[in-house]
Amino acid sequence: MQSEKNQDQDQLDYKALLANAKQALKLEYQKSAALASQLQAIKTQLEQVLAENKTLRESVYEDVIKHFETRTQAAEALALKTEVRQRFLEANGCKDDESFDTLWDSIKSKIQIQDGEVRIVAHNGTPKFTLTGSIMTLRDFIQSLKQDPISRKFFYN
Repeated sequence: MQSEKNQDQDQLDYKALLANAKQALKLEYQKSAALASQLQAIKTQLEQVLAENKTLRESVYEDVIKHFETRTQAAEALALKTEVRQRFLEANGCKDDESFDTLWDSIKSKIQIQDGEVRIVAHNGTPKFTLTGSIMTLRDFIQSLKQDPISRKFFYN
């Protein structure tokens, strides 16, 4: 009887231990699932942050490139205007700086810098040629301006 009682007690203790173990395992599983869920959320946030950083880096890089392209274009335009002014002065000079600025405003769309070279272009963007068939140089262009009835007034003679 005592042994049955002990056996029943052992079985109850075993059942209680088993129930407690199951409950503890269930709690650990829930904690693990919660941590796994948190980890996945953190991974998702990290991926988003990395994607945003990449976009920002590319955006900043593009902005820097645009900034320097703009500065380069401005420097090229100033260099071109200075070179044209110098050629005008060599070609018997302009009447004065104000007349050059007026003339410049009317001709600057006909002069481009492409691949570091000055090109004279028609209104549709195609290169202009001389009567001999060679590509028009800046010197040729200035000579043609001296002969043009409208732009001739900007020169002394």
